[in-house]
Amino acid sequence: MIQPPDPFVGMALVAVLLAVAVGVAAMLRRLDLVGGEIARKSVHVQLGLIVASFPWVFSERWPVWCLAGGAVVALAGVRWLPRLRASVGGSLHDVERLSWGEFCFPIAAAVAWSLMPGDWIRFSLPILVLTVSDAVAALVGTWYGRIRYTTAGGRKSWEGSLGFAAATFLVVHVPLLLATPIGRAESLLIAVNMALLLMLVEALAWEGFDNLFIPIAGLLLIDECYGLPLPELIEGTVVMAGLALGAWWWRRHTTLDDAAVLACAVLGYVSWSAGGWLWLLAPTVLFVLYTALFPPRDGEREHRALIPLSIALPGLVWLLVDTRDHGDARWVLAAAGAYAIHLAGIGLLCEVHRRPGSPWWRVVVITWLLAVILVLVPTACVIGRAAALPTVALAAGVLLGVLLLWALLPDRRALPTGERRWWWQCVAALIGSSAVLVVPA
Repeated sequence: MIQPPDPFVGMALVAVLLAVAVGVAAMLRRLDLVGGEIARKSVHVQLGLIVASFPWVFSERWPVWCLAGGAVVALAGVRWLPRLRASVGGSLHDVERLSWGEFCFPIAAAVAWSLMPGDWIRFSLPILVLTVSDAVAALVGTWYGRIRYTTAGGRKSWEGSLGFAAATFLVVHVPLLLATPIGRAESLLIAVNMALLLMLVEALAWEGFDNLFIPIAGLLLIDECYGLPLPELIEGTVVMAGLALGAWWWRRHTTLDDAAVLACAVLGYVSWSAGGWLWLLAPTVLFVLYTALFPPRDGEREHRALIPLSIALPGLVWLLVDTRDHGDARWVLAAAGAYAIHLAGIGLLCEVHRRPGSPWWRVVVITWLLAVILVLVPTACVIGRAAALPTVALAAGVLLGVLLLWALLPDRRALPTGERRWWWQCVAALIGSSAVLVVPA
């Protein structure tokens, strides 16, 4: 292993290289030798290669955080100070779309380094994926993109996404195969897993946040997969591919746009990976049944990726609790209760809008019973006798959550569809599912 230089020497070297990369790209753009997108991507690739070298340059955390903080301040000046923007900002901001990617990149690098300092496998490979695969996706999508899908940031092409996946596979597979002791099949499957998951993450990201999501998600995934036996790697690959294909096949039956559907697949994989199959039951029932039970008012697929995130967030909170206290059936039941509140909330608002003359309390009772029977009870049945008392408490919690949602939304009969409604629904689901805490362990 190469001995890193003095931290101050390393910081100075990195700062000079970063300044040269931005300066050269700005000069080429000012001379009109390259377009704005090419200049932006060239800076992106150079910065990524520099950051990927950190395991050989630094051995401590603080120099990377100092560089990240300095980069954020410098980038803020380039974006918002007219003189700096006119001189060197052309390589970063000479594009029409809004992007926060340049700020996300140093923050993601610093966070990833704090989690895995000095580990080139877990740190450098995700950074290289972001560096190389994102550039490949942009080039392929620009030149060959024909088949489009909708995202929060507009439209992307499947050709670009598949280019991202292919580049990710090579970036991960080749180093693992040639420079690590793991077997050929294992390195192949880790690369496939990384390619599938990070392609989905890149597809659902918006306004440059892929620069934050991809390194962190890649680090966590490779940390989980590295060292797993071959059967478990095969199972993970099958689950990820099955969730992605299943969610995409069912997308026309939902109110979610394409990126939001892919977000459901990612959230489902996270739930399965951290908790197991039982954690998939309740969200799958909700995903499949909510439009069948309560058809939307216009049939449009208008909901963005933040909507499934707000729906899944209470369940993810209980999943996090389960990782700290594994084996307690209350936590998976609490997650099921949260999804039941979401289903009941969707039904309540749809029905009072569709039938404004119906007594609201009657609609509450009907949607509450449906949600408990279809979402909460199946999870309890799989668990068995130990779930009886928590299920009773959560049934009451679901009712509490639905009543709370009704109280929180003053425009409830107008069927609010904005993000505010979904975040209030998230709050109601988290509070209602907390009823499980009254049950002793």
